Amino acid sequence: MGKRVLKISAMCCAILTMVQLLGGMSAYDGTKTSGLPVGEPPKPVPDDGVIRILAIGNSFSQDAVEQYLWNLADAEGFDVVIGNMYIGGCTLATHLTHAMNDAGAYVYRKIALDGTKTEKGSYKLSTAIAEEPWDFITLQQVSDYSGVYSTFAASLPTLAAYVEERATNGNMKLALHQTWAYAKNSTHGAFPTYNKDQTTMYNAIVDAYEKAAELTGIDIVIPSGTAIQNGRTSYLGDTFCRDGYHLEVNYSRYTSACTWFETLFDTDVTGNDFVPASVSAYDAEIARHAAHAAVLRPDTVTEMAEYKKGPGSGTLTPGAMYIDFGNGSNTAPAPWNNVTSISSTTPVALTDSDGEATGATVTITKQLTQKQ
Repeated sequence: MGKRVLKISAMCCAILTMVQLLGGMSAYDGTKTSGLPVGEPPKPVPDDGVIRILAIGNSFSQDAVEQYLWNLADAEGFDVVIGNMYIGGCTLATHLTHAMNDAGAYVYRKIALDGTKTEKGSYKLSTAIAEEPWDFITLQQVSDYSGVYSTFAASLPTLAAYVEERATNGNMKLALHQTWAYAKNSTHGAFPTYNKDQTTMYNAIVDAYEKAAELTGIDIVIPSGTAIQNGRTSYLGDTFCRDGYHLEVNYSRYTSACTWFETLFDTDVTGNDFVPASVSAYDAEIARHAAHAAVLRPDTVTEMAEYKKGPGSGTLTPGAMYIDFGNGSNTAPAPWNNVTSISSTTPVALTDSDGEATGATVTITKQLTQKQ
């Protein structure tokens, strides 16, 4: 299949209002903290047919882009390079602090044109931004504050300006990654902020990201949160988080990756033929349609009416079911079902040895003993 080229229109310059930051930090003044002056505005780079995506985030961007996004793009004939600037639990305010101090505080994970992945520690935002002529650079708030708009207003405009000043591609577009609400039974310490209610949290996230996009003039919001909420209306139910807040490592991460793909590549993901080996064909179909509906209606939950029941009307299939109790970074391939937390009470949907959905789930009701 020939490689397709995604044409990206030039970004209009936007005037960002600099807001005073919490804690007395002054707004970004347009100079690099190293003392070097910011150069001339970047010019559009020659179109080489490669789409370059850099996420500035945390474990939620890891869930979204590091597993399946490259494969989805490759299946449609796109050349893509993906970077993720990772700090676990990192807030927008902390990203901004590291930017102002030019701190080598990040783990930089990069997926090259051929799909190979590398990782470097002690990396600086300024270095990562300058490394490639990125077409898209994404920003996101930590899940704790994902529905608290004031935390966006305090840091996002200045951080966005910092990124735009250092981008080497004049056509670079900023995007916001709308994250997801916690599982209904999540024990995350920030869940009380949302009255321990998933719907309340989801609605707050949608509202905060809408306002943040309007504040900064960012036109692209990747609606992963809505896609996950859509998926939860299917027979899979509230199984999309592996520990109450991070994504389940198979169909859930695939759902988010599908959302990123359709949003950034402007290509209907429902026809994409890449399916992870650990995801059943039926669950993959749910994931793609949940993502597609989210892109079409990013601020509203779409009921997955055609997927309320699993194959066979939700009854068990004859195949055996294999369960691996491991962790999120070391999962077993199909036909194993991965339970990646020893303490989470979030149910895990099970597939059988043929990779077919069974309609059954497994739930840890008492914390497992982890062998040291």
